[in-house]
Amino acid sequence: MAIAILVRHGESETNVRNIVSSDYNGFPLTQEGRSQAKNAARQLFPIKVNFIATSPVQRARETASIISAEKEISEFVDPRIVESGLGRFNNTLFHDIPRQSRKDLGMETWESHQERFRNVFSEVEGNWILVSHEFPIRSAISMFLGLDEQESYGLKIRYATISVIDIEKEKVLCIGSRYLTSRVIEHINANHNTTPGNNK
Repeated sequence: MAIAILVRHGESETNVRNIVSSDYNGFPLTQEGRSQAKNAARQLFPIKVNFIATSPVQRARETASIISAEKEISEFVDPRIVESGLGRFNNTLFHDIPRQSRKDLGMETWESHQERFRNVFSEVEGNWILVSHEFPIRSAISMFLGLDEQESYGLKIRYATISVIDIEKEKVLCIGSRYLTSRVIEHINANHNTTPGNNK
């Protein structure tokens, strides 16, 4: 059995400055972002978890660190759940990016995002927390909903929210939630196994 618990990072300096950036360092969480991450950690506290993986980008790593401290499980970096490849528009103000397709702009494609998450999901056993970014998470969820990039436009993955996918059953349990319901928590914990890793 395999369940992926996708968490977007908390608000960071990129967000308040309206910059898009895939730099690994230089844009930490804001004070509000740390508060958001702590709320996510509280929501995840009742869940039994095998592993916590994080994007190598600082805002994700800081969010994962807050969650791992609550869960008492060390996180590890997985570059496959990194922020979108932004090409020449890395560290650009959002409103300065032309309204063209990602392919025309030389950015990482929708299909590339899905392929790297597909590779991660093929390795998931038990319950994994994956701390990543808005667009990559949206692309991952869309694989299970049968949506393309345009069709998934309305999926909003806000700061430090939680989305849960039962990979084995190909079922999305929640999308961009700030609070986990008892139904979702019970489903996740019923799936838990004792494969290698901590189990808190």
